[in-house]
Amino acid sequence: MKSVLKIFVLVVMFSASACNVPLAATETARASDTPKPGNDIPQPLIKTTAGDFVIVSARFVDEVHGDKPAPGEKILLVILSQPGLERLDPSTFSLETFDGVIHDTSRGKIYILGDDGSQTISTMAGWVDEEFAMGFRLPAAAKTYTLFWQDNQPVEIVPETSKTSP
Repeated sequence: MKSVLKIFVLVVMFSASACNVPLAATETARASDTPKPGNDIPQPLIKTTAGDFVIVSARFVDEVHGDKPAPGEKILLVILSQPGLERLDPSTFSLETFDGVIHDTSRGKIYILGDDGSQTISTMAGWVDEEFAMGFRLPAAAKTYTLFWQDNQPVEIVPETSKTSP
């Protein structure tokens, strides 16, 4: 069943957009200002037509499914879940519905604004191990990151210094 699910995810990601691929993280950093479920600090709620989401964490990665950032870029993954859940369940979470939400620009774009003035849309979304992530290819010059998601308040993402994962 896991093989079928992985193949399904690959097919959906490649058919939705040439840039959408499953994600594999090799270098990570926890987002210090993005509280995890269970913390006393309330998480910003992101309301979408596919339901409500919270940002669980953020990670820099040095590759995504074997694809490395271009010179002058870095890749940031934003890990999403639903309120009250540590992580999304791949058997009940509709990747197709989520893809429709992030590609529906009729109400505005979803992007990260860097302090360098760059606006970067997500070019990838999928499962990293057991977590669901959106990926952003950011200019390396950007040092601060604010997520803008239509009809929601901006959310500041502050990753810590990168650490290599085991």
